Amino acid sequence: MKPLLTFLFLFVYVSCQSVSSTNHQQKSGSVKDAPEFIEGLYINTKTIRDKKRWSLLFQVMKEAGMNTAVVDMQPYPPSPEQVAEAKALGMYLVARIVNFEGGLLEKSPNPNLVASIQKSIRKACELGFPEIQLDYIRYADGGTNFSMSYEKRYESILGIIKDHKEKTKDTCPSDTKWTADIFGRVPFIENDIIGQKVEPFSEELNGLYPMLYPSHFYGLTKRVADPYGTIKDGLDLTVKRAKQGTKAIAWVQGFNMMVGPSKLSYTDYIKVQMQGARDSSGHGFIVWNAGNEYLETMNAYEKYKKEPTPNQSNVTKNE
Repeated sequence: MKPLLTFLFLFVYVSCQSVSSTNHQQKSGSVKDAPEFIEGLYINTKTIRDKKRWSLLFQVMKEAGMNTAVVDMQPYPPSPEQVAEAKALGMYLVARIVNFEGGLLEKSPNPNLVASIQKSIRKACELGFPEIQLDYIRYADGGTNFSMSYEKRYESILGIIKDHKEKTKDTCPSDTKWTADIFGRVPFIENDIIGQKVEPFSEELNGLYPMLYPSHFYGLTKRVADPYGTIKDGLDLTVKRAKQGTKAIAWVQGFNMMVGPSKLSYTDYIKVQMQGARDSSGHGFIVWNAGNEYLETMNAYEKYKKEPTPNQSNVTKNE
């Protein structure tokens, strides 16, 4: 088995240069059950459209010991061959479906937009993705030009989720898992104008992915400076508030923003977030880097696999 470092150098090389590729003739796997504890990466459209980059990144993940990828479905979904290749490597695949970029500005979404979203959901199910992850399933955070109570906002967003499930059941198997991304602040507060709340969401969804990036807790010095505690606390609160059996997976910060207050190196900043997820009652983490630049993330993951957690505790994961 080649060392991880070799794969990382190859990954950087392939990202920057055009090289001849080897054809991958992979059999389609059947990885439908989510890992007990998810450890993975976000895969963007750039990586999907570059088949060499796709292949090498999944090889890197496999070699390192990761088990999950959250994959963009819009505007260019992966090919059946790419899906088969990832499954053959044992990867659990989650289809990321963007709903309302920046948040919904009107009380109800445009029917044509909803139809387009549901077309992407059907495509994901046709490709064999066992999990549909709804992103930007919320109202705009900057305020809207209409009056609506918190409860009506929750009902409205849940209505959209229910409609997605109902309108795509002709294509999506009955055992399809439905999950959603939620703002990182949502587990910490009672009500939110964006229409997301842990309790009602967990009644309709199999899992929640709070976006717990420490840098995004604007004005909360402790959260910004404590990446380990922010991830752990966010997952613990999500599990505590959610319906029993709901999975809670953290989006962790794999980008270099506001790292300074933690007094950690960039690599260790990512590593302790992973450790926070491992020490929590949650069910894993996915690293977000918009450009899919994961060299520091993979270095952090290698350290995470080898080192004890900061409090050196052994936590039984909630099932």
